[in-house]
Amino acid sequence: MQEKSNRANWGKLFSDALSCPGKVSEAYSVFHDYSLGNAILAAMQLTVKGLPLSPIASFNKWKQLGRCVKKGEKAIALVMPVTVKAKSNDEVENGAGSNDNTKEVRSSGRTMFVLKNNWFSLDQTEGADYINEVMIPEWNKEQALFGLGITEQRFELMDGNTQGYSIPNKKQISVSPVALMPWKTIFHEMAHCLMHSKEAQMADGDLMQKDIKEAEAEAVAYLCCATLGLPGLEESRDYIQGWLGSKERSDEFSKKSASRVFSAADKILKAGTQSAKAGEVCHK
Repeated sequence: MQEKSNRANWGKLFSDALSCPGKVSEAYSVFHDYSLGNAILAAMQLTVKGLPLSPIASFNKWKQLGRCVKKGEKAIALVMPVTVKAKSNDEVENGAGSNDNTKEVRSSGRTMFVLKNNWFSLDQTEGADYINEVMIPEWNKEQALFGLGITEQRFELMDGNTQGYSIPNKKQISVSPVALMPWKTIFHEMAHCLMHSKEAQMADGDLMQKDIKEAEAEAVAYLCCATLGLPGLEESRDYIQGWLGSKERSDEFSKKSASRVFSAADKILKAGTQSAKAGEVCHK
């Protein structure tokens, strides 16, 4: 069986995650990146409208993503740069803009920042439902969350490029309704809850840096996806190697984090697998 075979080869899979070429994920560039000021401005307007925080995009972007703005919805305003053409002093003195078509007209431009009503939140659109339920025959998300004491909360960020987030100390995860690979994001955020709460880190005797946390969580997601035959391995490799940054750090990561990663992946898979056997060996 594929699952047993992959579990038996976790050592090789882990090594591949640190050394084999990956692929840059498109998940982080689908939506526009909004400034902090615009994010605050959008949040205030959504609150006034009685709408929760959720990913925002322009009318045309939602259309590209297969969604339409609901009839009667009013756009929210954000600050955007606009280039305004203006005549230079030389042009005015030389009569630019007059009826003399023989003169060459050169116009200069300046950038102004203005409020434009062009954006809508996900809740202001309609279309095919985004389904983040992980339909995997060998693994059940709800069972896994319950078994591990983790709860899933509503996603409340406006950045559609953020795939998910977690609060490890509260064992809470949130997955974006527009996440490109929600199954991988779920494994990643569950791993944070198991490995990176203050309690878990104190037990290990060390408070680790963010890059190690991200690499560990994604390595868990990598093993879970590989074991269950799910897409996303190339993107995971790029993410892991990007956070570690060098072969030296990868070698250190392999020595210090391998057992922690194997243990967390084992717990997540067993928690969501009805037929999981207690004490099953997951790696050599």
